[in-house]
Amino acid sequence: MLADEVEPIVLAEEKPSRVTWSSLWPSRPDDRIHFALTASRDGGTLLRFTLLTPGEAPDQSKTGHLRRRLNQLLFADLRFSYGQ
Repeated sequence: MLADEVEPIVLAEEKPSRVTWSSLWPSRPDDRIHFALTASRDGGTLLRFTLLTPGEAPDQSKTGHLRRRLNQLLFADLRFSYGQ
């Protein structure tokens, strides 16, 4: 986690298909990260995450930063394990 981030808390879950986390960013406490998991035809699992904010949407620069951080936190180790 970066200095401006905190570990999220699971706010809601519907096993096995949905999870909602609290915000990672104390400066954006009302944001939520919603995960939807669906089975794929090949036996794997598809993961889609959505960053939700009840307030005004952040500008493009901030949105890009938040998306990049979520991608990094969720998927970087997986990519690194494949040598990418």
